[in-house]
Amino acid sequence: MHRSLACMFVLGVVSGPARADPGLGSPVLGRLGGLDPVLVGAFGGGHGHGGRAPRGWWLGADTGWAWFVGMPGTVARATSTPRDNAWCFGARAGYQLASGLAVQARFDKLGVDAPDGSGTLDTVSAGIRYSVPIVPMPFAEAMIGPTFHGSDAAVSAGVGVGLSLLVARHVAFDAAARDWIVDLGGVHHIPTLTLGITAGFGG
Repeated sequence: MHRSLACMFVLGVVSGPARADPGLGSPVLGRLGGLDPVLVGAFGGGHGHGGRAPRGWWLGADTGWAWFVGMPGTVARATSTPRDNAWCFGARAGYQLASGLAVQARFDKLGVDAPDGSGTLDTVSAGIRYSVPIVPMPFAEAMIGPTFHGSDAAVSAGVGVGLSLLVARHVAFDAAARDWIVDLGGVHHIPTLTLGITAGFGG
């Protein structure tokens, strides 16, 4: 009789939590299912069951600091020394695909001056971004587009890496490092460090 009562007790403990969520096969999975409200429906790489990312639009903004790094031997730099660093900010919009890949468009006011003194550098770019399905979410991105200074424009490209930390179902804080490569009478690098926020509109 004692053996029968012990078996009934064990069966009750094991099967009770599993009945709380019929879609999950064990109490451990039942507890892990509590993560779904955070991960499912998040943008930019938030993944739910099966490693699937939800689809949807997102908007973001960042601010931080930029540094101007160039070729010291160019004539333009010798005649007009730019600021070495400056405050910068950017705005971005994109669409998250189910694979974790996103397409995005950006506007970045880099803040540093062009070597010829024609004005501060502003970049408009389009590119891709991929977020890894873990928490916090690392991401990598690549962009290309023109950089404007005064009435002139130059070819530029950018690469970046960062982390997104979800603080709500559709809201995340971002930290990123980017390097903008601009042809201004020679190759110049403009690295930036930024903090930002992203709001998603996925399901």
